[in-house]
Amino acid sequence: MIMPGPEEDGVRSTGGQVDDMTMALIDSANDRTEEGQEQISQALFDLGKHKPALVLSCCYSYLKKHTKLAQEHRVILLQCMERIVKETLDQIGTGLATDLIKLGAQEMTCSKEVVPDWQNAASGLLVALGAQYCDEVMAEMFERFQPGTLPHYFVVRTIGNLAQANVYRMVPHLTAVLSTTLPMLGMVKHDNMKWVFSSALSKFSEAIIEYCANIDKAPDQTITKDRFSQEIGSAFDVLFSTWLQSKEAKIFGAHPKLRLTIVEAMGHMTHLMAKEKLEEVLPRVLQGILGLYKKHPEPFHITQGLCNVLDAVCTEGNTILEPQLEGLLSALFPQVFTPPDYNNPLSIKSHNEVLRCFAILARPFSGKLTGILLQRLEQGNEKVRIGILTIFKHLINAASRWFS
Repeated sequence: MIMPGPEEDGVRSTGGQVDDMTMALIDSANDRTEEGQEQISQALFDLGKHKPALVLSCCYSYLKKHTKLAQEHRVILLQCMERIVKETLDQIGTGLATDLIKLGAQEMTCSKEVVPDWQNAASGLLVALGAQYCDEVMAEMFERFQPGTLPHYFVVRTIGNLAQANVYRMVPHLTAVLSTTLPMLGMVKHDNMKWVFSSALSKFSEAIIEYCANIDKAPDQTITKDRFSQEIGSAFDVLFSTWLQSKEAKIFGAHPKLRLTIVEAMGHMTHLMAKEKLEEVLPRVLQGILGLYKKHPEPFHITQGLCNVLDAVCTEGNTILEPQLEGLLSALFPQVFTPPDYNNPLSIKSHNEVLRCFAILARPFSGKLTGILLQRLEQGNEKVRIGILTIFKHLINAASRWFS
């Protein structure tokens, strides 16, 4: 067993018996049984809630000294540290936080290969610390996110998760992040890296949208969506034209999970694109998204992305979608006419997203859409009539919310 070292080893010791107890728990955390691991982890967590500096600094020192420690043992300690940080972040001083951030970044990137359990645990610790020490975490990430070189998969993922978890502190960093990201996209060849960049861009876009929607709470109220429109528009071109629509993707087939993540990202990104740019690419984008319905048995993520695109263009009085309206309705109607599987949460979500699409289309096309629905109601069988009435019910409820 490694006993607590002096302060220069990083341990914030108390001088009492609890120091030995802490190190004993850390040393035995990788018990042979799963039940034993859970009990020791819980004991460490309970102790960490009362003595966060002691437990976290002991874990830090232990991981630093044991460079060849079993990976499973490292994962257990990192996950326990994340739990303690989430519970006691306001009690963690800057010095200890800085040590933990450096440790987390090192643990996350010391293997060039993707090792999900280990690197997810390290990334989770960094994101937890980023709730209060966002600038310090990002300083460490920027050291590993340099122009001209593809970063580690988990560096991209961590920056994306930070944007999702800490909107107000992260959005000011996104100007630098996006300017570094754009040249990298052309270097990406493998689907896993395409996925993680698409996922991060989706989270960046959501964060910017939320930041600007609540600008009165924001630390920098000069930030607007327009600041990011050029970079997001350029990234959108890569995702849609190269990763989703390229001949290579069509011949070899992009992974289904990748396609859905790209569509989800595109949906969020459309809210930040310049109006002229969005209107220019809209017909091809809609055609590309609707074409995915034939390739995926589960339509939820496609409809969610479509919904975001429609929401971005269906501003009051904007009828730019009129040439695409018939094609959109042809794709959406069959999904309403098939009742959702109430034992499948994703099926229910998908049904609700389809209804949301109709509510969005009703903004610029209320009269035309009502006429089409009434015509279908008269001509359809029972299944179709139930579907049309469901749409009408949703539109009435949506309208009551608009005017309330």
